[in-house]
Amino acid sequence: MSAPALEPPPPVARLDGAPRRLPKGASDPISQTGGGCECDRSKGAVVLFYAYVPIADPASLVTELRATCGCNGVTGKLRIGREGINGTAAGTHAGIDAMIDALASCAREPRLAAAAKSLDYKHAPGCACLFDDLSVRLVPEIVPFEPSAGGAKSARKKRRGGRHATVGGDDDGGERGTETDASAPSAPSASSVPTPCPVGYLDPRDFHDAVRDRAASASASDVVVLDVRNWYESRVGHFDGAVLAPIRRFSQLPEYVERNRSLFHGKDVLMYCTGGIRCEKAARYLASLGGNDGEKNAGVTGRPRSVRQLRGGIVAYARDVLGAEAGAEAGAETKSAYKGLNFVFDNRGAVPVTSDVVTWCDGCGAKSNRLGKCAGIGCHVILVVCEACGGGGNGDGNGAEARVFCCGSCEAQEMARAETTAGAKLKRKPCECDGYEARRRRLLPTPN
Repeated sequence: MSAPALEPPPPVARLDGAPRRLPKGASDPISQTGGGCECDRSKGAVVLFYAYVPIADPASLVTELRATCGCNGVTGKLRIGREGINGTAAGTHAGIDAMIDALASCAREPRLAAAAKSLDYKHAPGCACLFDDLSVRLVPEIVPFEPSAGGAKSARKKRRGGRHATVGGDDDGGERGTETDASAPSAPSASSVPTPCPVGYLDPRDFHDAVRDRAASASASDVVVLDVRNWYESRVGHFDGAVLAPIRRFSQLPEYVERNRSLFHGKDVLMYCTGGIRCEKAARYLASLGGNDGEKNAGVTGRPRSVRQLRGGIVAYARDVLGAEAGAEAGAETKSAYKGLNFVFDNRGAVPVTSDVVTWCDGCGAKSNRLGKCAGIGCHVILVVCEACGGGGNGDGNGAEARVFCCGSCEAQEMARAETTAGAKLKRKPCECDGYEARRRRLLPTPN
């Protein structure tokens, strides 16, 4: 039975007076150690979750959850809108339980309360130190996508004052898979598709088998494994044979699909992300392709034969297939179809799924999976920076200790900055590396 379609959420205003989480122009640091935390993480947890359920009064829910989490020492990022909730939260077991109880007993939001009782809250050992603070925000989309082009998108942007909401960096700060198809959002323009493309879910074990079968099959070209995460996420870890989209934000996925329609046309697509939330929208976007006469007459619409999502994402795969909690090294690496790290939007930076190193340092080309940021002041591009090139620092970048730049233009701007007279300010120009081809090159196989 297909999932009921939800109406696109109307625009919502941001909460007045909502504090800025970081100074203007700053971005979250990259850390794979939890910022030097010495807490016993067995006494706490970090959880990822989401639910696509209509929320009648998201502003009141923001206020309620901000109070509940604050009183119980819970940190993290919760994003709430009329289409649902998306969150990553960390704290003591009692604090996390209090947050979950608040969701499951929310009398003013009965549909959310019902969904919250059956969500698969993916728990991993953790503590409140995994986030610097608590951020609970009202947003137009719980994970920004907006695949519709042209006037509709421009109108939404105008209604919101020209600003796009983000969750946890460029796109989402924690994801969680729900257990029923009924939680899935509708896809833009899906009603115009003459023959619906089947969209479904695969449990982690079935997804593992499907990826393995593809690798061993003579008809592997009929199956596409698609990673819908950002390029800096998929670069440090991915499933065998996956297509890695060179996107910096999730909202750029439609552009990538448009460029590569033949890759998906008539194929069976196996899709995955960190925890499932991005696949909900991406799957229905792919299924909606080929809905107008011009595309049908062109022959190659890009619409797949079928789309199947990894239920619960990489986090569930590590837990259910490899027998590893998120954040713990997988015990039986040889059977894993996923290699490398799982990028997460908290102070862990990335969590080992296997010990495989699948990428290289942007400075020297040596194999490395150590995350860092461009050394350019005000540049927040996430790179791979080995210990030697990072100057022995923590790789947080922003000019602190790292010596690796994202591109030549960024390095030239820093040289010009150093040569200016004291107190002079230079307006930062866009980097040449933020283009499609530059991101694509960083996803190529390790050169060494």
